[in-house]
Amino acid sequence: MKEKLSPFQASILVYLTQSGVTLFYLPRLVAEAFGTNGWIGLFIIYFIVNINLVLIWLVFKLSKGRSMLEIIAIFPKWITFPFNLIIGGLWTLLGVMVMVKFCMILKVLFYNNAPLIYLLLMAYILSYLLLKKDLYQIAKANVVLFYFTVWTVFLLAFHLPEFNFTRLTPFIFKGETDMLQGGLSIFTALLGYELSILYIHRIERKPLLSLLVGNSITSIIYLGVTFVSFGFFSFEQLLREMYPVVTLLGYISFPVLERVENFTFSVFGIKVLMTTVMYLWGTKELLQYQFKRVKPNYLLISILIISFLMSFIPKVIKEVDQWITYISYGCTAVAFLLPIFLLIIVPFTNKKNRKLANE
Repeated sequence: MKEKLSPFQASILVYLTQSGVTLFYLPRLVAEAFGTNGWIGLFIIYFIVNINLVLIWLVFKLSKGRSMLEIIAIFPKWITFPFNLIIGGLWTLLGVMVMVKFCMILKVLFYNNAPLIYLLLMAYILSYLLLKKDLYQIAKANVVLFYFTVWTVFLLAFHLPEFNFTRLTPFIFKGETDMLQGGLSIFTALLGYELSILYIHRIERKPLLSLLVGNSITSIIYLGVTFVSFGFFSFEQLLREMYPVVTLLGYISFPVLERVENFTFSVFGIKVLMTTVMYLWGTKELLQYQFKRVKPNYLLISILIISFLMSFIPKVIKEVDQWITYISYGCTAVAFLLPIFLLIIVPFTNKKNRKLANE
């Protein structure tokens, strides 16, 4: 029997998987998408994610606690192979590109002389050390990393003296807005929760509440950062800032630490690492189902080698952004369509299992 995840571990797993490099430019995305006081639009995105999580929970509930891989077992392997390969390919690409973008930003802003390949190699070595463990061990590591990084949220308090409510303006969703496409881009900042469809059956109790709490932690942090940014910068400044959160961190100084943004950005790499690890873990689970005779370690090494080679396809940050945009759209479609598809086939799975039990 595999060890179960506690509700707290599951919530932190969702939070660290969702929390990615998008946070550093999220306030600008929100301003471009929703206009003035666009931070209010984050509530809409939050509830949409919660609806998706309810769909995932319904799959778990109606299947009587079966995993996604047990549900699709009614199909022969030759049918599930392209299904799992496409989803695994999207997850792998998104996990890889998120890490590549973080390493590129880290290099451009702070470590100009460091070759990109060195930063990526460190990321993949750490990923391998985590992925060779069971999900329960990864979740325990997540809890430790959560305590190591959560303190960065309280740095927002240093900007309160400069916060001015007049910068928020009395207008809501005014300006050159792009609510549909911009809102979709903001929604992709919360992606990562959809991986819970692979481990919701391993949460020992209150699975839905655990997932909702994880999404709430991420959303509260995103909302806090965005709200402070709207009150710290003018609306026009926010639209011009490439990475508003990095600029925010640049205003903080301590007697013993002059460049706070350098240290904080590097610490944030732990969150990005966990996002990549969990997407690669999801791919490994899908492919392990297809290739049960292949040793897990061989499969993992193959995934990491392919992922590492993919890292060098985009050459500049703009290309990475394009990759992330299109891959995120695909992952968003998977996040909604996959639970709906499973809800359709769950009755057939239950019927087949009843027949086997009667025999």
